Amino acid sequence: MSYTVAELKLDALFLSNTVTGQYKPADVLRNLNHYYDEAVLEIWKADNSWKFDKGHDTLPTATTDLKEDQRDYQIPSTARKIEKVEILDKNDNWQTLTPIVPQDVQVSDDETGTPKSYFVKGRSVFIYPLSDEDRDQALRIHISRSVDLLTDDTDEPKIDREFQRYLSIGAALDWYFSKGNVSKSREMERKLEGMKQTIKQFYSTRNEDYKATFKPKRQSYL
Repeated sequence: MSYTVAELKLDALFLSNTVTGQYKPADVLRNLNHYYDEAVLEIWKADNSWKFDKGHDTLPTATTDLKEDQRDYQIPSTARKIEKVEILDKNDNWQTLTPIVPQDVQVSDDETGTPKSYFVKGRSVFIYPLSDEDRDQALRIHISRSVDLLTDDTDEPKIDREFQRYLSIGAALDWYFSKGNVSKSREMERKLEGMKQTIKQFYSTRNEDYKATFKPKRQSYL
């Protein structure tokens, strides 16, 4: 199970060695959201199966290889919204896929060709039809720049539980920095850096043996 915002607030106060009367809940929440965005960015950057570009004037993008007969492509986090999916066609032109819902699938499971549409389920992007060839760095997704903010005490970050404490450690770092506590600031910085390295190690190897497992229900349109 994930940590809730209420639990992360309490953890931030514990790490900051303070109470709500001094570290206001609204300030804690703001700082939790700042490090939520940062954690998601680190997760995307660390996943070796995707080449991530933060972007500047455009949305960040992530690119991966298009594989023959592979339906679903796992993404490292559901926290960022996928705005657009493209494939590099046989003429080396980027083509935008049409977003659909599973009920809209009108091709058989084994049909191949140039992908035309996609839908997102959980942590995977599913493409239709299946690609009929391998193409290097030919699947590209455009991602919204910021995560959906945590607002309610019952909200949960959409990242793996073992990395959710990144948020409360970061909030504690901001507290100590604002108070000019250099030694505690450095301690929190070391904790954050240690977790960044763990994120890189985890996500750089997690998808190496990933296999597609989702099978949509066959439908007849004859």
